[in-house]
Amino acid sequence: MVDADDSSGTPKPDSAPEGSGSSIPDPPPAGEIEQFFRTYWESLVRGLLAEGAKMWEAQDAVAEAIREALRRWPTLTNPAAWVRVAARSHWLKQRARIAHADGEVLVADVEQYDESRTTDPGLTELELEEWFNHVLDQLPPARREALRLSAQGLTPAEIAALVGKTPEAVRTALKLGRRQAVELWEPHEGGDDK
Repeated sequence: MVDADDSSGTPKPDSAPEGSGSSIPDPPPAGEIEQFFRTYWESLVRGLLAEGAKMWEAQDAVAEAIREALRRWPTLTNPAAWVRVAARSHWLKQRARIAHADGEVLVADVEQYDESRTTDPGLTELELEEWFNHVLDQLPPARREALRLSAQGLTPAEIAALVGKTPEAVRTALKLGRRQAVELWEPHEGGDDK
């Protein structure tokens, strides 16, 4: 329809041609959706967990059900009940797809990022151990063995008794091994050799 006062001849945005059947329903008010989400999210997820779903499966199914409910919002008489049934249905379908291997395999969400944790101590420890082993692999066998045992907390006297050498020989191997390890660790500036 065209407004009689509109000289441009363009239809009004809020008027759809009669009988077109292509009108898009208005979305529910944002406050209503937020309230629904805050009120029901946890109980919907807990309900699926009680039935045997994993946390990520339950969250995924509930999120998909809510997303679908938003499309049908104006026609739903009891959104909470509808979402509960739809979430269970999504979860069961997801399990069936995975069991038959004809669907995508979903992976669990990773731990939520915490800005106060800038590094993962486990990963840092693993990286240091990997670096340490890489440096030790480049050392002569006696120095490598002495440094590995020293890193395990043994004293030079204990290392000497274990490997059948004198404590002085072990101390020398440790001193030379440490010096060589530091040289290997420090990158050469501009490719210059020392």
